[in-house]
Amino acid sequence: MTGRYVARRLLLFAPTLLSASILIFVLLRLVPGDIAEILVYQTGSESSAVQEKQIRQLRAELGLDRPVVVQYVAWLGAAFRADFGQSYSQKRPVIEILKERVPRSLELALLTILIAMLWAVPLGVVSAVRQNTWIDYVVRVLSISGLSLPIFFTGVLILYLLVRLFGWLPPLEFVSFTVSPWENLKQLIWPALAQAYYISAPITRLTRSQLLEVIRQDYVRTARAKGLGERAIVYRHALSNSLLPVVTFVGWWGGRLLGGIVIVEIIFSVPGMGSALASAVSQRDYPAVQAMVFVMALVFLTLNLLVDLLYAWLDPRIKYA
Repeated sequence: MTGRYVARRLLLFAPTLLSASILIFVLLRLVPGDIAEILVYQTGSESSAVQEKQIRQLRAELGLDRPVVVQYVAWLGAAFRADFGQSYSQKRPVIEILKERVPRSLELALLTILIAMLWAVPLGVVSAVRQNTWIDYVVRVLSISGLSLPIFFTGVLILYLLVRLFGWLPPLEFVSFTVSPWENLKQLIWPALAQAYYISAPITRLTRSQLLEVIRQDYVRTARAKGLGERAIVYRHALSNSLLPVVTFVGWWGGRLLGGIVIVEIIFSVPGMGSALASAVSQRDYPAVQAMVFVMALVFLTLNLLVDLLYAWLDPRIKYA
């Protein structure tokens, strides 16, 4: 991997993030309704003339009376200074909400990926080694069900079983990892399991297909002919060569986790960025919505950039245009 390749990927990163920010800004401006009118009419205590005056004043305060291009440039400049404005619903800086919610969502995403890798990769290996046996068929059925079941169904099913069988209810107050690691794990393990079951299905299938492809290579046949044991062939040689696509796939899928986190956090009452985004959308809190979607886009693009660089570093044979 050369410095020229890294520079080229970084140059692609900037315009992609810029395009995402434009899309986020424009789409929110296309939503029906004037936020100034909504905020003023929520009170409903003043006469129409007073309300109209308040709307004009509020539009000027929020900068909504300026051209859209000017609004976007001002918002983007402030965003790169980590200034996303004030939340309409929570009456505090949006950056404070992000600092509070983003770490919780990232912790949930990392725990999800860890759980998925711990069970998906071994299942894929067993399925490949025991190809066309009943074990292989069971693993393949589990993978297909993981791909078929919507994540909200899996989450609701897990929550129902926890309540029905163990009397477990989502906690009323979130406990951070720094305060109590054990309580934090008990809160996040169930939503992480719901998401991990969903993303482990493609990881299992990919591990199986890659391992089957590798163990049919000539060097594996040569190792068998020399009398090397099957376990040594699979775990010492074949598995290491088949995991590269799996690692890069997991890195790419990590960005997509942020979309599923919205649903899982609502089901299990996790006060992360996903549940905050849903609340901001329902309350038309545009500064908060813009900031959270922008951060999600930034995380997704950053993970994809790291995956590209990791892929090139792990496999120098790969040539990129």
